[in-house]
Amino acid sequence: MDSVIRGWHRHPDPDPEDELRKVEMAVRQLERAELYVVSAINLDLDRWEFRQALHDLRCHVLEVSDLIRRPRPV
Repeated sequence: MDSVIRGWHRHPDPDPEDELRKVEMAVRQLERAELYVVSAINLDLDRWEFRQALHDLRCHVLEVSDLIRRPRPV
């Protein structure tokens, strides 16, 4: 994770259209991820810890999706 964050500032300013395309793609991927997590939740695992972890994961996926969708100040 650190290497991704360190290398982030080396890139030039992104093209707004390219950035929008990437954001849309990320949102679609997160929507798919949520479907997979919900499918795992629907398995109704016996252990509470597993069910709670899946619920937490779904909440995080939704939070990140909401964060990415928010317009950024210019």
